[in-house]
Amino acid sequence: MLHHLTRRSLLALGSGLLVAPAFIPSLPADAHSTHTQDLIPATPEVATLDAVLQAALDDGLPGIMLRIERGADVVYSGAAGVADIEDQTPLQVTDRLRIYSITKTFTAIVILQLVDENILTLDDTVGQWLDAPAVARIPNIDRISLRQLLTHTSGIYDYADDNDSPFWEDAFLGPNADWTKVWTIEELLAYADGASHAPYFEPGQGVHYSNTDYILLGLIVEEATGRPFADELRTRVLEPLALEDTFLAEGGEMPEGTVRGYQLLEGQLIDVSASNLSWVWTAGGMVSTTADLARFAGAVFGGELLSPASFAEMFTFVAEPGRPGFGYGMGLYQIGSPNGVLVGHDGQSAGFSSSMMRLAEADITVLVLTNMAPDEGTLDQVRDEAIAWALAQTPATTNGSATPTL
Repeated sequence: MLHHLTRRSLLALGSGLLVAPAFIPSLPADAHSTHTQDLIPATPEVATLDAVLQAALDDGLPGIMLRIERGADVVYSGAAGVADIEDQTPLQVTDRLRIYSITKTFTAIVILQLVDENILTLDDTVGQWLDAPAVARIPNIDRISLRQLLTHTSGIYDYADDNDSPFWEDAFLGPNADWTKVWTIEELLAYADGASHAPYFEPGQGVHYSNTDYILLGLIVEEATGRPFADELRTRVLEPLALEDTFLAEGGEMPEGTVRGYQLLEGQLIDVSASNLSWVWTAGGMVSTTADLARFAGAVFGGELLSPASFAEMFTFVAEPGRPGFGYGMGLYQIGSPNGVLVGHDGQSAGFSSSMMRLAEADITVLVLTNMAPDEGTLDQVRDEAIAWALAQTPATTNGSATPTL
């Protein structure tokens, strides 16, 4: 049953990487499914990937996209399900979806490019660049470096902390919440104010995912360049890579062609498309397609956008205690999987889930997008099955471009 957005309907929204499992009801069996295949002849295994997408629909996802690349070759690109449940509009591989925290990879690239240009250094402190009152009230701000912001080792409280932040009540759940509200940066940073919440730890003395870190990085880009972050992102990354379907949503406006998103709540799907992305900005405010993300991933993992030194910094991982095999790089993380160590990022919050992961040893990159959250592990399952399928295929002939081993 589909319910539209109401103030009390959204009981749990996550801003981080993972959401605890819960039951997902099945959707009607008339969901649309399409696939395209490039560079590898049609085989029964391709139909198997179609079946993987259909299984995701059977698990309750309204729509899902999958793209697999090996080297420079596209070995699978498919979409299944719907972009709009009420209208039963088929989801297409060219549709745009919110990617949430994959945005952090874009933000990290812009910062590291400024490091390459000697405008910033990773050892610069936040206080050297930002002195606005909302920033100055964050504890330890004069001792926190850009490196610590990038690797989630700053200790700064995450304004969207799933466990105890009042942000969710204020923004989505409370009696006065306005889901169409355009949030200011000052309002977001107020949740990390020392008077509101203590830091997680002293700078550099721990690891804790924090969206606040990446909001501050966006502000530093603007201060260092004198231009809006969106302009820097466009001229440094989007235009050079010809990412024509990738945008940073600004204010309360959503880019055209962004599909509708749905939140699973107590076994029911809630249409959350009325919400905007002003509350995540440089921590998660982008929309994209699987094709654009694949091009971006190729540039990131191939070292195309950074100097060798910054590339090495980006892919140096800080282990998170209690999570064996897991570690944060700069705008990336690494994690173990049934197929080996994966590197990339994912995102999940109101109505959408996303994953951009690479298995470096096999030169395989997998992109998965869906218009539902939480996805209850379905995206990870699709990702892992897609990688296993790609590993079982004869490696595609690439164009000779080399990708560094991560």
